[in-house]
Amino acid sequence: MVKFIFALLFYLLLLVLPSEAQELPVYNHFYSTPYLYNPAEVAAYPFRNVSLNHRQQWRGVEGAPVVTTLTFESPFTYKKFGVGATLRHFNRGLLSTTDFLATYSYKMNLTRNSTFHFGISGGLTANSIDVTQVQDLSDPAITNFLNNNIQPISNVGFKLATSSGINIGASLPRLFKLQYVNSQNFEALEISPFEEFILMAYFKKPIASKIVTRGAGRYKRRVKIEDVYSPFQMYAIYHYSPLIGKRVELLSTLTFNESFWIGGSYRLNYGMSGIIGFNMKKLSFSYAYEPSSKLVNGIADGAHEIQLKLTIGDKIKELIERPKLKSLDRSNDRAPRFSSQDVQLGGDEDQVRKKKYYVVVQEFKDFNTADRLVKKLKKDQDVTSDIFYNEKTGIYYVYIYETFSRRDAEKDKKAAEELMKFKNVKVIIIDIK
Repeated sequence: MVKFIFALLFYLLLLVLPSEAQELPVYNHFYSTPYLYNPAEVAAYPFRNVSLNHRQQWRGVEGAPVVTTLTFESPFTYKKFGVGATLRHFNRGLLSTTDFLATYSYKMNLTRNSTFHFGISGGLTANSIDVTQVQDLSDPAITNFLNNNIQPISNVGFKLATSSGINIGASLPRLFKLQYVNSQNFEALEISPFEEFILMAYFKKPIASKIVTRGAGRYKRRVKIEDVYSPFQMYAIYHYSPLIGKRVELLSTLTFNESFWIGGSYRLNYGMSGIIGFNMKKLSFSYAYEPSSKLVNGIADGAHEIQLKLTIGDKIKELIERPKLKSLDRSNDRAPRFSSQDVQLGGDEDQVRKKKYYVVVQEFKDFNTADRLVKKLKKDQDVTSDIFYNEKTGIYYVYIYETFSRRDAEKDKKAAEELMKFKNVKVIIIDIK
């Protein structure tokens, strides 16, 4: 009789919980680690970090959900991609789920002030039951469940980020439909990506640097810190799944002195929650509490969630794509640099069709001074340059590049400004007669 009752309860568990087990756990700390909901967020910031999140739902209720999540994120030096990993254990009484996901993300510059982030994850999930609560382990249903529950999992997401601090993202948290009763491992490969989705929008304005006051014993000093964000941040998340329907949550945080922050959120049809956090150099600690909802009010004392986040190493610098400098290519057997008798500046650019563009780094009224700069550029920076003379103004121009393309000339002008540190670099147009 006991065996029959347990088998009946076990099958009911498999029928009722599969959809719930497929749902993403609720995280109050998604503002700190948005990678928990969207793979496109992995390595979105220029620091390697490890975070540990632990959430105890509805304390006081036996078998209430408990989830522990470990994440790792790392951008790559001089690259536009990053990697991450997630290890999660989700316990719901008799049933437990363990997930492992590896994530790849790529960032693409859309405009000068906006970027597009794409992320995709793949891994495995496995389920187990608490055998201490099972009186007959020889039951075929239990044996089949324990032996054939490893299945693939995957998710995908994107994010649009702007320098104004506005970020918009979306993710499909479950590309494969999970099955909990299988005849063999990896049996379920049914693709169902659009049954569940998450939309997220938030305001988190980056600030290149700011000056703060820090104490050192009895003394205080002003220091400059980099890669910080505006003190006030706002988040909104919309989560849809067949089981829970629509879930809407609003959250905001306010940071004080870069070392302490508070926050609060409201989840539709559930209620309020509060957040408090501290920064201790490279380690941060935060705690969130949400009172029990009206569904379990009087039975449980709410949900508790803590997160530890450790920054590893120094900032990983992003590659800045600088234009390449295309200086003149002159060999020693060619004619010497032009003198004032050899080169003249042409007339107005609208008078003729064929034109040549010269990237000029400096101008002089004396030929010998201009010639010294040409020799200095070759000796110190290995840049070949030349001189031409404007007969009308009596000016000698030192130029490093000549081309028939205006676009190429503008690119080399930008390169000269960034790589050679010259001020007032010009593009001068010469009419070809």
